[in-house]
Amino acid sequence: MKNWARVVLAAAIVALLALTGCASRGSVRQLGSEVAALKEQVTELRKAQDASTRELAKTVGELKALDGQLAKATQGEKTGEQQVARLEARLGETEEAVRGMRASLDGLSRELVRQATPPPLREKRPEAKGAEPSPSAAGSGPAEQLYATALASFRAREHGQAVLEFTDFITRYPQHPLVANAQFWIAEAYYLQRDYRQALAEYEKVAERNSKSSKAPDALLKIGLCLRALNDPARARETWQQLVQVYPDSDAARQARTLIGARAVPVRRAR
Repeated sequence: MKNWARVVLAAAIVALLALTGCASRGSVRQLGSEVAALKEQVTELRKAQDASTRELAKTVGELKALDGQLAKATQGEKTGEQQVARLEARLGETEEAVRGMRASLDGLSRELVRQATPPPLREKRPEAKGAEPSPSAAGSGPAEQLYATALASFRAREHGQAVLEFTDFITRYPQHPLVANAQFWIAEAYYLQRDYRQALAEYEKVAERNSKSSKAPDALLKIGLCLRALNDPARARETWQQLVQVYPDSDAARQARTLIGARAVPVRRAR
């Protein structure tokens, strides 16, 4: 606006001087040059102003576009959070269902083991003729203490620790009367962990190396159960028949007769 005022003022002065005749030609030319220069400046200012206006409009448009994108992103984020919440809810329901199935399977497994396994406290029963001695009957030395520690680990379901301790017991005291028992509990530890192949190998050690032990019939019974779990029912039946023939009066033989006579025997999936 100031430049326009200067242009108008200069034009007025030029006109006034021309009319009055007071100005010289040189003055008029000088003022004309200044007016022309001012016009050029005004033209440049207009161009700059127009460019600034266009740039501002462009910037405003970009800001509106960014606002739109931000709104969409915010909406997408809310939708994503809702989907995550739904998935978490479904995951929680699935985990709850899995826990229920595991509890049912664990209960079934314990019941099957209870039915097929001789009582774990057999060592503490009054000793019958030919029965193996309990830790207290065999003595209270380091060997018996080590055996008792291993048995405590087994009963606490620390199966890996129990295997290490029973193995240490057998290594240190290979002629001890409780060696067959220790070997049997090693096999039991693997069986309860559903490692049926390793349990089978450990039970076979009891049956083959300690055939006169009170644990031998129980070992044969569990060998059959391992074979059944490994999808070999024919060998399982043969093993139980052998048990009935060799140890006909044992508790294990009575259980074997039940298993042999069963029409449908559940088969566990081997590891």
